[in-house]
Amino acid sequence: MSGTGLPPNFPAPSALHRSARLLALGLSPVLVAQGRYVRHAIPRLPHAPEPWHGERAGPQPVSVLGLGDSTIAGVGVLDPLDGLVAQFSLRVHEELSRGVRWRAVGRSGATTKDLLGHYLPATLAEPADLVFVSIGANDAKNLVSLKATVERFERLLSVLHAGHPTATLIFSSLPAFHLFRSLPQPLRAIIRAHSQAIERSVRPIIEAAPWAIMSPPPPGYHETFFAEDGFHPSVDGYRDWAQFALRDALERGALDHLLPR
Repeated sequence: MSGTGLPPNFPAPSALHRSARLLALGLSPVLVAQGRYVRHAIPRLPHAPEPWHGERAGPQPVSVLGLGDSTIAGVGVLDPLDGLVAQFSLRVHEELSRGVRWRAVGRSGATTKDLLGHYLPATLAEPADLVFVSIGANDAKNLVSLKATVERFERLLSVLHAGHPTATLIFSSLPAFHLFRSLPQPLRAIIRAHSQAIERSVRPIIEAAPWAIMSPPPPGYHETFFAEDGFHPSVDGYRDWAQFALRDALERGALDHLLPR
């Protein structure tokens, strides 16, 4: 398995992307007001109910670990089977014709710092064959330092590989914030620019590891992708995201070692 499936000229962060936090300082009165409006206007949805684990019977079961923020916690759906980790695992079951066991670790609002500071014991408690990571959206939304965020991604990549040395790590692309109509401008543009700075900085680091890949940026969001808050995925959104991520991993040969022999 190789982490070199994307074009070598995938764009680096531009000067505009890197200056998003500086621009935010100049626009702080507007952004603070818009942030308050968003927190008031967007419904606060709960995590998906537990259990955040499950299984499907079959030969040679594959163990899947989901790690990350609200998307790993299933915010936006009422049945944990409709969440991202369960949907991804069910697609693994179907595509690989193998049994599957899955569990999810994380919480809404989590950043890379939170994962490293609070969730590593649970993450490393059981071995995994596939680790699906969805993190970075809150680092972008909160305008966390690019340098600190990149360093934490590197640390997370290292710790996950050390704890699951035979696993394939699949990192999700950051959200396409410019398509989030629930966010007003210029807040949306600032978050988008900072998210691009993060993603374009960490993607080559992840892709350089032979045991890790980062999914491509999402092509867009269809009209039923979002839950009622216009921010988190719906049942349709998680299903399509899971299919998109697994299809990319299969097409790039990242899961060849898990195919039935």
